[in-house]
Amino acid sequence: MQAKLIVTFDRLSAGDFLIKSGSIVTSMIGNSHYAEPWAGQGLTLDNLKATYEAYQEAYHASLTHDSLKIAQRDATRQTLTDLLKRLALYLELMSEGNTALLATTGYDLRHDRVYNNSSELLPAPTDLRVTHGQLSGSLNIQVTRLIGAGSYEIQITQGDPKIESNWQHALSSVTCTHIVITGLNPAQIYWVRVRGLDSNGGGIWSDPISIIVV
Repeated sequence: MQAKLIVTFDRLSAGDFLIKSGSIVTSMIGNSHYAEPWAGQGLTLDNLKATYEAYQEAYHASLTHDSLKIAQRDATRQTLTDLLKRLALYLELMSEGNTALLATTGYDLRHDRVYNNSSELLPAPTDLRVTHGQLSGSLNIQVTRLIGAGSYEIQITQGDPKIESNWQHALSSVTCTHIVITGLNPAQIYWVRVRGLDSNGGGIWSDPISIIVV
C-alpha cells in the first residue's frame, strides 16, 4: 500500500486537533522537502499559519463555554481542516510515495503494516528523550528504533501518570526520531510516554518522562 497522509481529523477533540494541526504547521516551516511555491489557490505557508493561529485564538476563546464562541471555533476548525486536506494531497503528489519525506510533514501516516508472526507484545521503547522544541509550547521526542514496530504512538498527560485514564493521544509517527509535539501550555509540567505498534496492536509503554514546557 502506498503511504498516505491521514486527514481524518474528525475523531480528534478540539484540543487534540489544535495539537495535531500545530505539529503540521511547525513541521512545514522551513521544510526543504516541500519548498514554496505550493500548488493550489491559497495553499501557502503564510495562509496555513494564519488559519492555524485563527483556530488557536478561537479555541482559547471557546474555553469560556460561550455557545457563539464555540460555533466560531468549529467554523474556523472546518476552514483549517479543508486547508490541511488540500495540503495533504499536494504533499502526497510531491513525495511520490516516499515515506521518509512524508514523515517530515507532521501528519500521521497510513502505511503498510509490519507483520509480527509472534503473538507477543512489542517491548517498551528504550532511551526515551524529551527536549524543548524550537517554538514555545513544543517538545522534541525520540526513542531508539524498535525492531518490528511499524509506527509509534505518543501520549501525554498533565495529570497523575499512574492513572491510565489521564493519558491522551498526542500523535502517531512512522519514525522514532524527529517527533514534534506543539500547542502545549508553557510553564506547565507534561508527562510523555511512547510505545511501538505492529500487526498485533500496541506494545508496552515506555516509562514516562516529565518535563516543564517553555
